[in-house]
Amino acid sequence: MRKVLATLLLLLLALTACGEATTGRTAGDSGILDSVEVSGGSDDEAPTVEFDTPLDVTGPAVKTVVEGDGAEIEANQQITFRAVFLNTEDGASVGDTYSEGEPQALPVDDSLKEQDAELYEVLIGTKVGAQIAYTRPMEAVEGQPQSAPQQLLVLKVLSAEDPPPAPPEPEVLAPEDVQKLEDEGQLATFTFGEDGAPQVNVPDREPSEDLVVKVLEEGAGEVVTEADTITANYSGWRWEDGENFDSSYSRGEPADFPLNGVIQGWTEGLSGQKVGSKVMLEIPALWAYGDPAPQGAPAGALVFYVEIVAKAAAQ
Repeated sequence: MRKVLATLLLLLLALTACGEATTGRTAGDSGILDSVEVSGGSDDEAPTVEFDTPLDVTGPAVKTVVEGDGAEIEANQQITFRAVFLNTEDGASVGDTYSEGEPQALPVDDSLKEQDAELYEVLIGTKVGAQIAYTRPMEAVEGQPQSAPQQLLVLKVLSAEDPPPAPPEPEVLAPEDVQKLEDEGQLATFTFGEDGAPQVNVPDREPSEDLVVKVLEEGAGEVVTEADTITANYSGWRWEDGENFDSSYSRGEPADFPLNGVIQGWTEGLSGQKVGSKVMLEIPALWAYGDPAPQGAPAGALVFYVEIVAKAAAQ
């Protein structure tokens, strides 16, 4: 009997050891990630990642390759992470985010579930501290050129918390409050070169949480509505540093915009204005492109100079 019990104990220990090696959560074609090994590194230093090359990536593949020891990630939390990127053909490093400022944030919500179901599936229930290997065919990654190398991403989950409360929805600042800012010299002002292109002077204050609209010169044309397409000359700058990110003046001609198809700050600020008007818009981030903003778009609060040249009713 003792011999049988000893044999069963050894088998149990062996099964437990095997289970610990394969308990990582998986989704998609995760078998291609079985050779991925992660060693070393810390929350601020990229680990070493090794795997059998090349990886045959034919579909999404996600696998927890190193278990964490923190709390389990729950739906609708927001994680922070750092990541390394490797070429799936030869395992060479393509880059990492360990040396780039603050960790990146990712909401584990219905939006992620819809856009990247496999990653969402693996994150839910995985523990903070885990290292997760992830890849999908490069042609399925939005915004990536076809010439970009196929990549394996290994991300380390640093934290998982309930997301911060959403900031209050902006409003259009009342005319008397706009006048108060002007009286105090706290509105953005403009100077103009010989070519007529504006340059901005951003006041030394925090941007408004609401949309600031100042009509610099009122036009004599028709009133613009949200359903109209307008032709406008404009320039836009980041409030934070006064960097000019876009200008019709540099292209030498005005541009056409449907007012129901632009950032909300333009829709709210230009609807009700007259053709021929010249308008200053100080737009909070929530009514601009956000903060952080999508790739290629300016982040944070923005300031615009807009001259409404013409309008055409929407078709």
